[in-house]
Amino acid sequence: MTLLRLFLPNAPANGLLRPNNTMKMIPMKKLLFVTALVASIVSASAQFSSPPTGVNAEMLKLFGDTKAFSAKATARLLDKDQKETLSMPLTMAMRDGKLRSELNMSEMQGNAIPAEAAGMMKQAGMDQMITLVLPDKKATVISYPGLKSYAEMPFTENEKTETKVEFTEVGKETIDGQACVKKKLTTTDSKGRPQEMFVWQATGLKNFPIQMELPQRSNKLIVKFQAPKLETPDAALFELPAGYTKYDSIQMLMQSALMKMFSNGAK
Repeated sequence: MTLLRLFLPNAPANGLLRPNNTMKMIPMKKLLFVTALVASIVSASAQFSSPPTGVNAEMLKLFGDTKAFSAKATARLLDKDQKETLSMPLTMAMRDGKLRSELNMSEMQGNAIPAEAAGMMKQAGMDQMITLVLPDKKATVISYPGLKSYAEMPFTENEKTETKVEFTEVGKETIDGQACVKKKLTTTDSKGRPQEMFVWQATGLKNFPIQMELPQRSNKLIVKFQAPKLETPDAALFELPAGYTKYDSIQMLMQSALMKMFSNGAK
């Protein structure tokens, strides 16, 4: 079964889709790519300890003594040759050990992303994605305001496991004019394997980690923050979305959204 058939069981066999009356006919292979792009971001959050956006319970460890903030950020995915393959603008906040991230997927940039991706994700209502990491619930919630829907996923074993965290200073660097202490963060996963990440703590910003480097299998994720506000954000930002439809999994939510897009626009 193809990825498209998984999320759109009744997809047409003619290889074309018309999202709405004003858009051109879109080749099915490009719809497949957009489906795979969305799936890779949201499904990884449920299956891996380090999703492409990097926002999960393990990320909380990188903030050290920082307990509250709000900031814009950019997440860049680098391949094994240190070439950028994807860039994602994020809005992030933390309060009482809870972490929030907002991503507009239509603003992602990468050489492999087709021009139709932004319009199709918006048409499907999946262009805006909000992630809430809620340690008190041992769960991560991913919601789509455009769909008024969300899925609540339990923490992975790595996220639930209490591990010893060691910070080791490895140098001093300047990031965007901020003097920083670069530190290596060493933890162990649920199977006892060591993991290494790096943070650049800005000394002029109460040691806020203005830049982070996280391993992503054979890739590397670099998250850089812009002018963080070290104030406590509104508690409402970290609450479960009221009036939204809850799905048992991200896959079910995606299937519903894509089938709705197809049934409303295909001819």
